[in-house]
Amino acid sequence: MNDAPTIPVSFRTSGTNLKRAKTHNHRVVLEVIRTRGPIGRTEISEITSLSRQTVQNIVAELESGGIVVMHAGKASGRGHPGMNVQIKADHAFSLGFHVDRLSVTAIVCDLLGKIVWEKSVSLTASSPDAANAQIIQLAEDFRVSNDEIAGRLFGVGLAAPGPFETNEGNVSGADATNFSEFGSEENLERLQEALGLPVVLQNDASAAALGEHVYGIGRNFNSFAFVQFGMGLGAGLVLNGALYPGATKNAGEIGHVCVNPVGPECTCGNRGCLEKYLSLNVLCEKLKLEPTALASVARIEELFDQNNQTVLDWMSDAAPYVRQMVSIIDMMLDTEAIVLGGIIKPEFLEALLERAAPLPNPPYGSRGETNRIRIGTSGATAVALGATAAAVDALYAPQVSHLLL
Repeated sequence: MNDAPTIPVSFRTSGTNLKRAKTHNHRVVLEVIRTRGPIGRTEISEITSLSRQTVQNIVAELESGGIVVMHAGKASGRGHPGMNVQIKADHAFSLGFHVDRLSVTAIVCDLLGKIVWEKSVSLTASSPDAANAQIIQLAEDFRVSNDEIAGRLFGVGLAAPGPFETNEGNVSGADATNFSEFGSEENLERLQEALGLPVVLQNDASAAALGEHVYGIGRNFNSFAFVQFGMGLGAGLVLNGALYPGATKNAGEIGHVCVNPVGPECTCGNRGCLEKYLSLNVLCEKLKLEPTALASVARIEELFDQNNQTVLDWMSDAAPYVRQMVSIIDMMLDTEAIVLGGIIKPEFLEALLERAAPLPNPPYGSRGETNRIRIGTSGATAVALGATAAAVDALYAPQVSHLLL
């Protein structure tokens, strides 16, 4: 049996014996192998509710296609050990980009999330054209320096601060908390043509949630919210084992929840949004730092390490809004955990949580959990990792649309 943590069964790991559902069943089996392998075929059958013969047939097809490999499991008792199935990690690679108005981070991962190449560059201007130029150049840098595997790139994941598909004039294009115009349909079409690969877009918080779910602490939870703490504030939602993007891929824009109707005007057009009190952009204003300058985050970390009084006072002022944010997520989603990450180092986030203690418990109790609020384990690469995972999801993971007959 596999020693991976027990995860509740979800749509992504539940098969179907309906006719004309072959594609879905293949993806379900591959998802189980990818997230829980090495694993035996009998266990796959038990998890997916597919017949043993169906699982054997699917695994045989995956093996013949070079996507999975078979090897002997651990011997237990008499007889020969059973055969386990494991994904062939280097069968294909995905390229992920974390893009904001400050920089572009590129990561190439194999099918198990192992980083095989990464590089970051600063932007010369806060515009889609500047970001596109760096994305295209980074992709070319990878191809030139990794000629032996470049041909196995199958897709590109892009992650940027949303919201996307906004009504014209609703979001300021010069604001450091978003990069809405980067996610326009026209810009994505230009990038897909230039890169010669399928392109998938996620907002940065959803990408980070997916990165944590596939490669980090989120593997232990079936439902959790990932809060992306950056110049703006957003949340990515993993519900019942799958990322919930929303109708326009903007689910989780918690930074634009109104917490004070007479508060300061926000770039979204409303007043008193949460990120006007709880974001690095606000702290930059307090410290008189330029929020679109890459050096500002490093300067905040430096001042934090020095116990700068302005930083500490801001943390105390922001603490009630941390408690309010936690309460909103708990009441709306009833998740198993809330994971906090972002572009600032974990120690800063830990100190912010300490200032906000005690955090509110939902009225239906915390189910005995003493550590519901966690710091993410994927670190500063969580968004870019999630972007690579988004590309894998688009090609390999089970989706409801594949069952529409």
